[in-house]
Amino acid sequence: MPDDRDDYGSLIDLGGRQAVRFSRYFPVSRAELWSAITDPDRTARWAFRSEFEPRAGGAVRFDYGEAGSADGTVLVWDEPSVLEYEWGADTEMPWRIRFELTEDGDGTRLTFDHLLPDASNPDFAAGWHWHLDRLATHLAGSVPAEVDSDEHFEALQMHYQGAFASA
Repeated sequence: MPDDRDDYGSLIDLGGRQAVRFSRYFPVSRAELWSAITDPDRTARWAFRSEFEPRAGGAVRFDYGEAGSADGTVLVWDEPSVLEYEWGADTEMPWRIRFELTEDGDGTRLTFDHLLPDASNPDFAAGWHWHLDRLATHLAGSVPAEVDSDEHFEALQMHYQGAFASA
């Protein structure tokens, strides 16, 4: 069930690297949330089109539209509980994302971690916060506006710039 925690992300240590973590409650089943984070047509509605080869070691491809695309690897595919993937493995600091879904009362708790290449950059936390808000809109049956940024995102950037200033 929902609790009184806020929806802001926090910096945590994961294996010696900083990560931003979000914990969100969604009033939908794990199967419904899993579909929203793994189905390419649905990911395109709240973030960007993401195609997964549904297995550990499988390929993942992100389509950013005019901004290009990126390829990565699925690290964990444990339907409908855990999805973990990374891209940029050929760089000094690859990006790693983990979605963990657990039953929580009549809905599902999502624990979302993003290992950060630069924890002092507020755009990563603001971006994922914004996308998770858009996921909530999608799961509520509404269609998020097709924009790359808005006043809400800019406010989130300001929040995380202050919150992560000493990171």
